[in-house]
Amino acid sequence: MSLQGVLADFPVADVFQLISQPRKSGVLEVERRGRTLEIYFLEGQVLSARPAETRPDGALAGYLLRTGALSEATLAEARKRQDETLEALAPTLLQLDLVSRADLEQVTKLATGDTIFELFLWDEGRFAFRPDDVTPGPCDKPIAAEMVLLDALRMRDEWVTIQNGLPDLAVVLAPTVELEGFRQKRASIEADSGVPGKELEALFGFANGRIAARRVIDLSRLGTFQGARGLVALMRGGMLRAAELEPSAEPPVRRDAARAPLAACAILAACAVLAFGLLVVRPSRLSPPPLGGDPIEALRGETANDRLRAALEVHRWVHGAYPESLAELDATHALLAAVPLDRYSYARSSLGGFTLWRVRP
Repeated sequence: MSLQGVLADFPVADVFQLISQPRKSGVLEVERRGRTLEIYFLEGQVLSARPAETRPDGALAGYLLRTGALSEATLAEARKRQDETLEALAPTLLQLDLVSRADLEQVTKLATGDTIFELFLWDEGRFAFRPDDVTPGPCDKPIAAEMVLLDALRMRDEWVTIQNGLPDLAVVLAPTVELEGFRQKRASIEADSGVPGKELEALFGFANGRIAARRVIDLSRLGTFQGARGLVALMRGGMLRAAELEPSAEPPVRRDAARAPLAACAILAACAVLAFGLLVVRPSRLSPPPLGGDPIEALRGETANDRLRAALEVHRWVHGAYPESLAELDATHALLAAVPLDRYSYARSSLGGFTLWRVRP
């Protein structure tokens, strides 16, 4: 059976039923605005789902990096072995004992869930189902298409309310109380929101005022829908708030004689902070979009964000204030290496801070 068409005529839910009822195996490809999602069916059940990949297992690798289950160095080791054996990423990671089976199963399930959630938010695009033999990976677990449909439709209906409470996953969230204060109110927030207390505590622990909501969700491994739902519950319960940049309380010395050594020290300090941030895979305030995009490319973008923010902090230490424009960052070439400045927009705040955002092509 070959099946193709447009979502405007055939909603995703109908397409799923046409594949699941006759218990077909194959790959459903859905394309929208240059982005393609792939859902693998095994005898009518949903086996796995991923964004289309330029390199085999690229999407899974990206999710493993984003959730902290894998480091860049560990991934490089696995890729080296793959070049020798031509095996898939998941069995390679297990054979080399680079990631636990429990972590791999969790992230595999997360990747499938987030991809299907994204798909059910689409109301336009083209689809095509290609019958084929599908072989499960070591961590793939088939799920009845009816269950997937019910969950996806429920999440789609709730997502509008969640977005009203948290419209931008790039926002940085900070706690308003200490952990003990949160635990005193955890039960009431759980009862009001329906989000399990264990999930709320995990989200609260990661929301430290330095990383974006998108990164908090990734580290919690709850998925975009459930993670955002929990963060909204914590915000409404008064446990989290959107963090704001605060101006420097005391501008540094600006004597010309002190500028050269101060610049050197500032660059060294910024490089150290930047290196530490990369080791722990710390994101900047400019996180990947809530859904979609190449996860590995997004991680590279976060590195560029960190470098640019470090350069802005060096400028403030040397000159006593943030620059009026990115063109003034001519004294920090070491930090700006490989940063595509033409992809950024920047505005200095009247309160002494700055606003920085990436313009995606």
